[in-house]
Amino acid sequence: MKTLITFILFINYVLAFCQKNIDKEIAEAEKFANKIIENNPDKILHFYKLNNGTLKKINPDSDYEDDDSEIIMSYRIIKKNNKIIYISKSDSFWGMGDWNSSQDFYFDEKGVLLGAVKKEDWFLENKCAMQIRYRGIYKNYGNPKLHRVDKFYNENDKEINLDSANCKKSKKEALENAERTDKITFRNLEGFMKAEKIKYYK
Repeated sequence: MKTLITFILFINYVLAFCQKNIDKEIAEAEKFANKIIENNPDKILHFYKLNNGTLKKINPDSDYEDDDSEIIMSYRIIKKNNKIIYISKSDSFWGMGDWNSSQDFYFDEKGVLLGAVKKEDWFLENKCAMQIRYRGIYKNYGNPKLHRVDKFYNENDKEINLDSANCKKSKKEALENAERTDKITFRNLEGFMKAEKIKYYK
């Protein structure tokens, strides 16, 4: 019995240590990516994906070579030590419309997925909020399913309680929208490329 208790305590210690380590790595990757986005945007690699799965690099100094209707996804990629550590994908290529959807992915320099942030913004226009900004925060603790924490904010970036009197009627819609793109099944950079059906990238 004493041996079993010792083993359980050891496993709990290992899990807690792993979670703390992953949290630290995500924070460092996020800090690095944010610094590039804010201070060195010229270092961000911009790509778009066509219907056939081809990934093309965007040259900001020239016009797009492809028909707009062929573009189905856009990506921003940031590298550290020549390794991809951040990818942001969005189907709102032109930044227009009532609905904005994007996902940010953080990898270590070995290509292992550390975590992700799913972003869904949509107009609600009732007592709950004029606009809901959903953030699904994922962390890869090595379990079969990523650990996820859901956050809902209004247009003023104030967190929303979906169980409050003003938001109860909107809760079902909000939760359905939160689950709408919950398909992060890969655990590394190669898996991301396969999941995105990207044929190649340069």
